[in-house]
Amino acid sequence: MSEDWEELAGEKGERVPTSRLGRMFKLGSLSARVTASTMAGKVAGVFKRDPDAAADHFERLYAKNAHRVVDVLGELKGASLKVGQLLSADPELLPDEFSQGLTALQKDVPPMTYNTVKAQLEEAFDRPMEMVFDYFDDEPIGSASIGQVHRARLQSGEDVAVKVQYPGVVDSLESDLKTLKNFLVYGKVAIDGQRMDEYFEEVRRIVLEEADYESEAENMARLRSVLAEREGVTAPKPYVEWTRPTVLVMEYMEGTKFDDALEEMEDHDRRDEILERWVVNYAWMFHEAHLLHADPHPGNFLLDEDGQIVVLDFGCVKEVSPDFADGILDVLVAYWAGDMERVLEAYRRAGYGIDGTEEIDLDLLAEYQDIILACFARNEPFDFGSWQPAMEGKKFMLRHPSFWKLPPPSEGLAFFRVLSGIKGLLYKLDAKINVYRGAREIAERRGRLGDTMA
Repeated sequence: MSEDWEELAGEKGERVPTSRLGRMFKLGSLSARVTASTMAGKVAGVFKRDPDAAADHFERLYAKNAHRVVDVLGELKGASLKVGQLLSADPELLPDEFSQGLTALQKDVPPMTYNTVKAQLEEAFDRPMEMVFDYFDDEPIGSASIGQVHRARLQSGEDVAVKVQYPGVVDSLESDLKTLKNFLVYGKVAIDGQRMDEYFEEVRRIVLEEADYESEAENMARLRSVLAEREGVTAPKPYVEWTRPTVLVMEYMEGTKFDDALEEMEDHDRRDEILERWVVNYAWMFHEAHLLHADPHPGNFLLDEDGQIVVLDFGCVKEVSPDFADGILDVLVAYWAGDMERVLEAYRRAGYGIDGTEEIDLDLLAEYQDIILACFARNEPFDFGSWQPAMEGKKFMLRHPSFWKLPPPSEGLAFFRVLSGIKGLLYKLDAKINVYRGAREIAERRGRLGDTMA
C-alpha cells in the first residue's frame, strides 16, 4: 500500500526491485524478448538481397534490442547495470549499433524514489535526516549503478554531495550475474565468450568493493592527497564522520560530466589536450603513485569551468605492485628499441605467459606488438578513432595460436580493463592525442630507459 501512496502523491523516480525472484523474472523476460527478436531478425535479414538494406535492417534490430536492455538494466541497477556500463565502454565487444545504444547507461539512469532515499538515509544514520542536513535536494544530481547522488547542506553549513546506495545491491549480486550472463550468451548479444567471463568476474569484484562506502571514503581521502601534487586534476573531500557503509558524504564540486563537456566542445584541440591530460594522469597514478582507479567510465569524472578534471568515484581503487607497473614500461622500452628478445623477457618477468613461450616467433612478436602498441609507436598524435586493437589482436592470435601462451598475470586483469575503458572513450570521441610522449617521460622518471634509449 505504501508504494501505491507514493504513486498517488506524485512521487518521482522508480522503485528498485529487490526481491531475487522479481529481478530474475525481469532479466528472464528481457532475455526471451531479445533472443526471439535476434533470431527472427537474422532470419529476415537472410532474405534481404540488397546489402545496404540488410545492413540497415540489422542496425535497426540492434538499436531496438539495445533500447530494451537499457530500460531493464536502468530499472534494476546494481550488478546488472554495472555489466551494461562496462560493456558499453568497450566498443569492440559488441556490435556497433548495440554498443551505441548502451551508451545511455553511462549517463543518468532512472533514480529511486525520494521515500526510498529517505528510508536509506535514516536507517544508516539511525536518526531523522533533518538532524544531519539543513537542506537536502530531493532531485538527484546523478544516478549510477550502485547508488545515486543528491546535493545537500550539513547542519554545520558545508555544501555536500550525498551518495545513497540502492537497497539490495549486494544481496542480489550473484543472482543478477548468473541470469544476465545467460541472457548475453543465449541471446547472442556478446561476441567474445572469454572476455565475457572476465567481465563478470570483474563486475563481481567491483560491486562488492564499491558497495562499501566507508572504504570508498578512505580511498577518496588518499587519492585527494596524492592528486594534490598534480595540476589540472582534483578530487572532493570526504566527510568521514557522516559516512556509513551505504551513505557517502563528500564535498560538493561544480562541473559538467566529462564526456558531455568534451562532446559539446567545438575546439577539438582543446578537447584533445584535456583527454591527453586525463590519460597522462591515469598513467601517473598507476606507474608512479602505484594506485589504479579501476573504473574509468566517463560518468566518474567532471570538467569544471576552469578546465580542471574532477575525479568523483573511488569505490574501486587498487594498489599496484611497483614491479608489475615497471614491467609494463620495460615492454614498451624494449619495443621502442626494436629488441623482441627483450620484449619477450620483459613479458616473462612481469608474469605473462605459460609453459611454451619459447615457441613464440620473434618476427611474429614484432607484428603483434605493432598491433597492440600502435599508439605508443611514434612521438606524434595518434588517431584513436580508427584503432581497434582487440579485434585485430584476436584475428592475429587465431592465425598464430602460440600467442595464447602469453596471457597476462591475474594482477593485470584490472589494469587491462581500465585500458579498455580509456581506449573506448578515446575511440568514441575520435581523439587524436600523443600518448607516446607521456609514456616516455614516465619511463625516464622511473629509470627504465637505460643507456640504449638515452
